[in-house]
Amino acid sequence: MKRITLILFAVLATVSCKKVTPEQQITRIGTYFSNLEAPMAGQVERFDGSKRIDFLTLNLAKDLDSEDIWTLENAGENSLIAEFPGKEKELKRYTLISASLDDPAACAAVIDLMKAFKELKIRPRNTVRTLFYSTAADSTGYSGLHAVNEEIYDSHEIYEFGIEISSCDTLPKRTFVIEENPMFASQLIETIQPYFLDGGYKFVKGTFPNPEWPLKLATYRYAIDPGSYKEDLKAIATIAMLLI
Repeated sequence: MKRITLILFAVLATVSCKKVTPEQQITRIGTYFSNLEAPMAGQVERFDGSKRIDFLTLNLAKDLDSEDIWTLENAGENSLIAEFPGKEKELKRYTLISASLDDPAACAAVIDLMKAFKELKIRPRNTVRTLFYSTAADSTGYSGLHAVNEEIYDSHEIYEFGIEISSCDTLPKRTFVIEENPMFASQLIETIQPYFLDGGYKFVKGTFPNPEWPLKLATYRYAIDPGSYKEDLKAIATIAMLLI
C-alpha cells in the first residue's frame, strides 16, 4: 500500500506542477519525436548476437552517458543493464525499462526513449535501469529474465514498476497493459488516461502477478507498431515522464 501511495503522489505532483505543466511537457515530447530524423530501429537491426550488445553498450555509454553498465550471463548469453540516476537518489527506488535482445525495434525504442529524456532534460524521480535481456534458457528453463530477477531479489533493491517494450503483434495496438495491483491499476488509469485521449490510446488491466513473467514486479506493457514508431515513442515517453 505504501508503494501505491508513493507512486500516486508522484503522478499527482507531476500533473500539478506549475513551472512546466504536463501538457507543455507532452507537447515538447511530441515535437521531439516528430522531428526525430534517424530513429535507432534501422541501426539496431544491422547487428545480432554479441555485436548487438556491443552496439547498445556504445550508445548507452557514449551517447547517453551511463557510467554504470554491466551484463548478466545465463545459458551462454548475456543480458545488458545500464543505470541512469534519478533526482531523488536517497530514495533508492528504481524503475526498469526493458526489451528483449531478440527484438531490435524494441531495443531501439528504449535507446530513443532515453535519448529523448536526455535531450529534453527530463530527469526522473527514480533511478532508471534499462534492461536488454537474453531469452536463452538453460535445460531447467532458467532464462535471462530469471537471472535478472534473482539479482533484484539478492540485492534487496526496491523496484516500483517496469515498462516492457516489444514489437510483438499479440498485444492490442495503442494499448498499455497494466499488470499491477487491481485497485492501484484502476486509480492509475483514472489519473493518467486524460493525457492520452487525443491519440486514442487505451489502458487495460493485465494479470497480476503474471505467472509467465519471471520478473516479480508490476509491469506496464506496450507493443510498438513500426508503422507508427514515433507516435508510440511519444506515448511511452509520456507515461514514463508522468510515472517515474
